Amino acid sequence: DSRQTIRTVAIFAVASLIPAALLMVTAFVRINIVLILLRQALGSPQVPGNQVLSALAIMLTAIVMEPIGEQLYREAVVPLASRKIGFEEAISTGLRPIKTFMAMQIIRTNHENYLQELYKEAEPLRSESAYPENGEDYPLRILAPAFLLSELTTALMMGFFLYLPFLVIDLVVSAVLAAMGLFMLPPTMIAMPLKLILFVLADGWLLVSKSLLASFASGGPSP
Repeated sequence: DSRQTIRTVAIFAVASLIPAALLMVTAFVRINIVLILLRQALGSPQVPGNQVLSALAIMLTAIVMEPIGEQLYREAVVPLASRKIGFEEAISTGLRPIKTFMAMQIIRTNHENYLQELYKEAEPLRSESAYPENGEDYPLRILAPAFLLSELTTALMMGFFLYLPFLVIDLVVSAVLAAMGLFMLPPTMIAMPLKLILFVLADGWLLVSKSLLASFASGGPSP
């Protein structure tokens, strides 16, 4: 009947949003944005392609999230499969390590004020003394957007530091060409090959990947 049809459509709609929701509460956002900014800083907006960068971001995300995934599987999936706990308890137990991860990243990047500001907007009648003591104690509807805002801010800061050396190369090339009187020669024709070869010689992709992984392990937002 119509109710069954609506229920089926709703289930498929929710299921289609699960992958995007999982990416929003993991390390993917920071890693993907930094890699995209790095590509733009190199001056090659199409190479590597979006699929390549997304694949690299997903694989690096898997490395970061592996301990959380193992804890979730051990504490929620296995007991649920063996019928030791119910579905609702499994959801609550499975969300605990994810919320802890998000709260840790917010604290490590000094963005606790995001939690407080969003909490004030969501609970305007509560006083400041009613703030939860720990980040993971905030409800998911507050913690998730605060985490996403924190990751966006951190990713842009890392992208800024990545841009600086490439900006220096652009400025030097422009100054040299101007001094030589080659005003008709586009600086990008000289700067982009220089940036590419210097980046490759410095093993840049590996260094950036290690810095991204370390930013979650040690909490440092700088590359």
